[in-house]
Amino acid sequence: MAGPGTRVMVVDDEEPMLEWLSIFLEQAGYGVECHSDGRAALEAGASNPPDVLVVDIKMPGISGLEVFSRLKEHSPDMAGIIMTAYSSVETAVTAIRHGASDYLLKPFQADQLLLAIEKALGARRMARENVELRRKVRKDFDFSRIVGKSAPIVKLLEQIRVVAGKPSTVLITGESGTGKELVARAIHQNSERSQGPFLGVSCGSFSRNLLESELFGHRKGAFTGAHRDKDGLLVAASGGTFFLDEIGELDRELQVKLLRALQERTVRPVGATHSVPFDTRIVAATNRDLQEMVDSGDFRSDLFYRLNVIPLRVPALRDRPGDIPHLVNHFISGREGIPPRRFTGEALEALSAYPWPGNVRELENLVERLCVMSDSETIDVPDLPDYILAGGASAQVEVPGTDQASADASTVTLREMEKAWILYVLKHRAGGQKRKAAQLLGINESTLHRKLDKYDGDED
Repeated sequence: MAGPGTRVMVVDDEEPMLEWLSIFLEQAGYGVECHSDGRAALEAGASNPPDVLVVDIKMPGISGLEVFSRLKEHSPDMAGIIMTAYSSVETAVTAIRHGASDYLLKPFQADQLLLAIEKALGARRMARENVELRRKVRKDFDFSRIVGKSAPIVKLLEQIRVVAGKPSTVLITGESGTGKELVARAIHQNSERSQGPFLGVSCGSFSRNLLESELFGHRKGAFTGAHRDKDGLLVAASGGTFFLDEIGELDRELQVKLLRALQERTVRPVGATHSVPFDTRIVAATNRDLQEMVDSGDFRSDLFYRLNVIPLRVPALRDRPGDIPHLVNHFISGREGIPPRRFTGEALEALSAYPWPGNVRELENLVERLCVMSDSETIDVPDLPDYILAGGASAQVEVPGTDQASADASTVTLREMEKAWILYVLKHRAGGQKRKAAQLLGINESTLHRKLDKYDGDED
C-alpha cells in the first residue's frame, strides 16, 4: 500500500518498459519519476532523491548499479530494486552488496514489483524506527539523567564511566530516593552489554517464596499456581544486566542460594533437578549499611564480599545542595504534561536549605506538585509548603549566648534534625499512619520502621 508522498524513480533505457511501469505505479498510488538515461537520473536524484529507486542493471553509458550506488551516497536510506534480464547468482549478490533491497528478473509480474517495493519500504521504516529507538534509549538512560555539577556527582559520573566498561559486579549504596537505579541503568547502557536486556527486581517487594521463583524460575507443578515452566530473571537477563535492588532485604536462606548462583553462574529453578546456566552482569543496590548487617549477623559476609567488588556511593541530596537548581530545571523541562513554571531565586534558596530526607525523589515529587497546583507561571517562597520553610530554617540553629562562629559549630546534628522531622511528619502530617508518613517523606515503609526503632533505642 503506497504511503502518501512516497516517490519512486524508475530508470530503464527501454521506453515501453518505462511507460508501463509509470502507469502501473501511478495507479498503485505512488509518485513516479522516469528516466531513460542513467546520467539524467543521477542529476535529478542528487537534488531530489526518491524513496525507492527501480533501475535496470544493464544500460548504455552508465550501469544501473553505478546509478544506484551514487544515489545511495546522497541518500543512505533510499531503497533500491535492481531489474535484470540476466539471471545469475553473481548478479543478485552484486546487487545486494551494493545495498539493494531486492532484484527482479525480467520479465516479471506487476504484483512482484509491488511486493518488492512494499518490502523495501518496510525494511527502511524498520531501520528508521531502530535508529529512533536507539536514540531514545541513549536519551533516556545515558548520563544526562544523572543531573548535577557538584563535586560528588562529577566524581560519581567518572566512576560510572570507568566501571561501565568492566565486567565486575557493582554494589551501589545510598539513601532512598538518591537515584541508585539510574546509576545502574547508566552502567548498563554504557557497557558492552547495552544491547542485551536490563532486568531488575526489588528484594523487599516479594515474599521469600515468590522472590525465589522470580530470581531462579520454576518448573510446572512445583507449587500451587505453577501451571507452566518459567525462566527466572537471572536467566532471562543473560547477555545483559540484572539489577538487585534493596539487596539488604534478602532473607538468610535466599542469601545462601543467591551466593551459590553467583559462584557457579547457574540457577536451579524451583522444582527442577538440573541447573540452568546464565550469563548476566550483576549490579546490586541498597540503602542499608551492609557492613553493619554483616557485623550483626543479618547478612552473610561471603555474599557481601561477592557483591562488593566495585562499590559506588550515590550522594544524598543534602550533600550537594548546589545541584538543586539544576534538578528543578531538569524536572520542569523533562516531563510531558507538566506546566512550564519559573522558580524564583528566593524559592530555589529555600529549597536548597531544606535537608531533603527523601532526596531527589522527594524533590521531583514536590516540583511536579507545585507546577501542577500553581495558577501562576512563577513559583515563589509563599508557594512552598510550610515544612520546606520550617526545615530550611532549622538547618541553622543558633545557640543563645554564642557568636556566629561558635554557633556554626553548635548547630543541630543532621541525625537530630532528621529524627525531629520524621516524628513531626508522622504525628502532624500523617496522623500517626506510618505508611502515609513514608509516602510523604519519600522513603520506603521498611526504612521508616528501622529509623523509628533506632529512635526508640535512643530513649532507652
